[in-house]
Amino acid sequence: MTETAATGYDCLSSCLVPESGLRTFLLDCFGIAESELFVSHDDRIAERSRDIPQDVVFSVFCRYRQVFGHFAMGFDVGVEGRPTERVGRREFAERFAAHFDTYVLYGDTEPPGLWTVILADGTRLRVAMDEEDDRYVLHAATAPVPGLPEVRVDEGLWRLR
Repeated sequence: MTETAATGYDCLSSCLVPESGLRTFLLDCFGIAESELFVSHDDRIAERSRDIPQDVVFSVFCRYRQVFGHFAMGFDVGVEGRPTERVGRREFAERFAAHFDTYVLYGDTEPPGLWTVILADGTRLRVAMDEEDDRYVLHAATAPVPGLPEVRVDEGLWRLR
């Protein structure tokens, strides 16, 4: 039997999703049982994992935190085993954006310094942003970002390799 490698989905969301909503979404998105999922705010991981045996491996491990700027929440989802075959990074971001009616930033194969933003309707934008500590501010995008008229539109971002 071959083992599926682990992967991760590191994202920013323009809305802050309650933990219960995040948990429900992850269970449905990856088609896993509650026992295969761990979800926690960054500040509570040690406390919540205290009674979990060290040899336990979750299929999906999610940590989240509040961020600032054009995004409200940052989250990292580690995926191991069969769920990695079910949902890729782009599909994950598309599902999250549509489910929570938000825009989601993620990275995959973009040139250094650029990212992809998925809008709630599935539109995909390439963006450039400034980040400092937990503050993320978009400064250019290949098309207008809803609710952010100050973000400069630069279709040339698609040509950067």
